Amino acid sequence: MKTFFRRKQVIVLLLFFIGGNVYGQIDSLHYSTVFKTDKPYRVFLPASYSTSQKRYPVIYFLHGNFGSHEFKLEGVDQLVNDSDVILVALTGRPIPSEIRPYNIGDHADIKYSVQFKDYFLELMTHIDKTYRTQADRSHRATIGHSMGGFMSFVLSGEYPQLIGTAVDLKGAPEFFVGYPGNHTLYSLRYMFKNHHGVRLRLHNSTVDQLVHLNNEVNQGAARENGLDYHYAIYPGGHDYTAHEFEDAFNFVIASFKNPLPIPTRWHHADLYPGFEVWRYEVKSNLQEPGFIELRGVTKGGLGIRTRKWQPDGKLIPGVQMDIMTAPVYKPSTTYTLFDFNQTQNTKNVSVIRSDVEGRINFAVNHESHQIGIYKKNDPPEIVFIEHNVNGKGIFLDHNKEGIVNLRLLNRGGSPGRKIKVKLSSSTEGVTIANPTVELDNIPPGELLWLPSDFKVTAANKPTTDGSPFPVRFNLTLADDKGKTWEDEFDCPVFYDVPVFTKIGIDDWDSDTFGRGNGNNIAEPGETFMIYQSSHRTRLYYDDPYIDDERLHVDLHPDTWGGDGFTLSSLIHISKDCPIGHQIKFLACYEEKEWKTIKRNVIWGTFIITVGKE
Repeated sequence: MKTFFRRKQVIVLLLFFIGGNVYGQIDSLHYSTVFKTDKPYRVFLPASYSTSQKRYPVIYFLHGNFGSHEFKLEGVDQLVNDSDVILVALTGRPIPSEIRPYNIGDHADIKYSVQFKDYFLELMTHIDKTYRTQADRSHRATIGHSMGGFMSFVLSGEYPQLIGTAVDLKGAPEFFVGYPGNHTLYSLRYMFKNHHGVRLRLHNSTVDQLVHLNNEVNQGAARENGLDYHYAIYPGGHDYTAHEFEDAFNFVIASFKNPLPIPTRWHHADLYPGFEVWRYEVKSNLQEPGFIELRGVTKGGLGIRTRKWQPDGKLIPGVQMDIMTAPVYKPSTTYTLFDFNQTQNTKNVSVIRSDVEGRINFAVNHESHQIGIYKKNDPPEIVFIEHNVNGKGIFLDHNKEGIVNLRLLNRGGSPGRKIKVKLSSSTEGVTIANPTVELDNIPPGELLWLPSDFKVTAANKPTTDGSPFPVRFNLTLADDKGKTWEDEFDCPVFYDVPVFTKIGIDDWDSDTFGRGNGNNIAEPGETFMIYQSSHRTRLYYDDPYIDDERLHVDLHPDTWGGDGFTLSSLIHISKDCPIGHQIKFLACYEEKEWKTIKRNVIWGTFIITVGKE
């Protein structure tokens, strides 16, 4: 063993000999400007590293709750050597004495302002400068176990432009992420939209405490159309074997040899006020829990809005957002900026000029916007705006044929002509009697409802766990010139389930959740929580007099202490709601099995009458 001392870096080099070749395991420190201290890491180098001048792909390993950067596993040196790859094992602990890594978990677990996403970028830059790496997304991957598995998917979703492959080995399904005074619940099952362009693999087990929760994560991934996603189940518990790691490792190596292309259309939801993704830069004054959401981003434009939670949260008032696009436009050129504010149902058209790099800068408020960017005679750009069922609400009635109509927008620079709109869904039990509807013409900057309806029957069963429950519909649109567009939307189903009869209304009488006069009656201008017996309920509705909602987060007792959050609704009735108005709800609550952390979701319906008991 040899020890080398360098400025702000200590390296311990272990040399191994196999068949006359040398390969190494390096235990090292680097100075972190993010943490303002030295941080340890372990690097495994292949045998060819010392005899060649070529550059190597890099895999970053993220340990679990009780792990560290001192990664040890039988056969890992041989895997690195045979595959000609660099493996870096890092530390997720904010300080050495911290029990929980990555500064994530329940509210009390988030103690540090430093964010692990920032440290990962710093370490990645250090590794690329220190070792001969192939410093591009196609040759960079993350593999994580348990809490590290969660972070593997969080990082690849935060930085899809930097990480091309990610593996989650039996990871946790959800945690709070962010700052001590401002953190947001990050549920993997709703965040796969961030992973277009990333090849993913999730490992689950058969008797792990997280088996059922990771079934929910898997169901969330299955809903996302166009995702390159792979799922594997291994017998046993929460730990992983050398065989399982080898499978994950070989999956990454195969992905390095056949990387995914950069997506031409992508989505992103981010809980931080400023972020960069696919060379788009977003800055905002977001100072509370929630997300900034980009949807359907293409060269032709994007959707942007705020959400208090994923996937269907309310707007976050007061947020202002500044967007700088990637340099995908002709430099120093005049473009039309079309802004449809869906919240206000208003349009604004302005002239904007790209900078010398071909970027375009614009600003919007917190509301839901569809932005089109085009020059005269640029192609049409057709996007989905909204749907209705039977000419009124957004819910499909369970086991009944519903008449579904769609509203589309052309945010492009020329008319869309003779467009065929194809509707599909992979949800079992959902059928579409007439999956294709034709549209003659949609001019630039115009919105219209389709001239014909889709006939849809939702005979699917309600989810019995925390898996996403709305039906995911996918749209394929094509015009007479062969140009195509993709889009998607979620449609809730008003299930044929029992009526909840033991309804209680908390409008401040507990001095905890509601905000009203405390008489247990839902009245205009009040915020309240609704109970079924003693269970707090999560509510789904499409009533115009409910003008705001926030979620209360409970952590049910379990053996892990940080997984399986239960959400319940606090809704606000608008001041102008008439007395006697009836509001129909689909509702659910959870009963959790303790040792397996299994969420058993109980569904029901009920109606309340505003102003009456």
